[in-house]
Amino acid sequence: MKSNEATPPVVVVDDDQEMLQIYRALLQGHGVGPVLTFDDGETLVLYLRRNEAALVVLDLALSTVTGRDLLPRLVEEFPHLPVLIITGLAEVGQAVSCMRAGACDYLLKPIDNALFLAAIDRALGLSEDENRLRRRRMPFPDIVTEDPQMLRLMKRAQAVSHTGQPVLITGETGVGKELFAEAVHRCSGKKGAMVTVNVAGLDDAVFSDTLFGHRKGAFTSAQENREGLIRKAAGGTLFLDEIGDLREGAQVKLLRLIQEHEYLPLGCDVAAKTDAGIVVATNRDLKQLLEQGKLREDLYYRLSCHRLHIPPLRERQGDIPLLLEHFVTLASRQMGKKRPWYPSELPRLLQRYHFPGNVRELQAMVYDAVALHEKGPLSLAAFRTNMSAPSGKGLTVEGHEIVTVIFNGFPSIKEAQSHLISEALRMSNGNQGEAATLLGISRQALNNRLRRRSA
Repeated sequence: MKSNEATPPVVVVDDDQEMLQIYRALLQGHGVGPVLTFDDGETLVLYLRRNEAALVVLDLALSTVTGRDLLPRLVEEFPHLPVLIITGLAEVGQAVSCMRAGACDYLLKPIDNALFLAAIDRALGLSEDENRLRRRRMPFPDIVTEDPQMLRLMKRAQAVSHTGQPVLITGETGVGKELFAEAVHRCSGKKGAMVTVNVAGLDDAVFSDTLFGHRKGAFTSAQENREGLIRKAAGGTLFLDEIGDLREGAQVKLLRLIQEHEYLPLGCDVAAKTDAGIVVATNRDLKQLLEQGKLREDLYYRLSCHRLHIPPLRERQGDIPLLLEHFVTLASRQMGKKRPWYPSELPRLLQRYHFPGNVRELQAMVYDAVALHEKGPLSLAAFRTNMSAPSGKGLTVEGHEIVTVIFNGFPSIKEAQSHLISEALRMSNGNQGEAATLLGISRQALNNRLRRRSA
């Protein structure tokens, strides 16, 4: 079945034909359309693989593939598609399970028309927001964010990708500099490939040979011609990573490449031309390197024409739940595992962590937790184990001095325990389950301590 409608349809799945007619009439009377109906889950999946949809209304009690089995498949294969669950079983646990599995809402039969239509409006609003966000991210499919500064950065990347000038991408280790380089290449419209070279530690000769190649006989072991990577980037983009570690001799050759769009292969007297775009990245402070005499001034200003600075993950904590969801789905798919759910405390726990390794560290945490997962929710302990201790930067007093400042003297165990409990409850906004997780004790143990403290 193929829809000819320009507007993606609302799809309703129920094996009760009478109910399908009721749903269709309700939706069309509400001004929602087009509406497609299916009485079989497998047919629905085949349809969605070839067509867009605005929303799926799914009954859990299907006679073939059940809605319980179908829901996680839909969420995994079509993550941007809202799924509204309808069931005749009034079980709180089932509702929680469906929401954790990815359903956008959950309604009980018999259906209250007003509640049903309100849920439809909410779900379609979600779909519209997702589609708008997806269109905004079109050249950035691998960058998961809703952070305003990141969205502005993506817009800037699109704008500078067409100028023909080099693009400098800066940011801490693990923030996603190569993903932005790929996005700049994609936005540029260049048909050639993006070729990546990590220049850290390359001396002048190795840098020249790697990038520009050599002619036979250029040096003792040069038994045949070698095309450099710049030739492979013809019509595309050359991405030089760790540019802050480039040696001085290589800096001169890079400057010529940027200014003249030409280079000399080793052993060749005739310059070769290139039309490759140049994108460079570093986690170092180039201005500081300039002041230290480790970076040429002319190269610094050539590289600084278009700068994209990616903020660290700790400055965009609102993205952490999105990234967590993304990596759990990705890890489960790559490992061939059923996608696990995780407790609501986990995103909040991660948002309080400083992430020195940024997005890459979060991804590693999630992959490790999914790899170790056997049943039930993802283990909070698996994440806590991988959380490195804060570096302590910015502290102006020694650790023992901090203790005496906080307590106005050295505390007793009882005083320290009371302070930790109060601080955990404050950080968790009074959520005792989350506070217990922070303290590394059970909720029952925390309740016992609270009772003794108030006695």
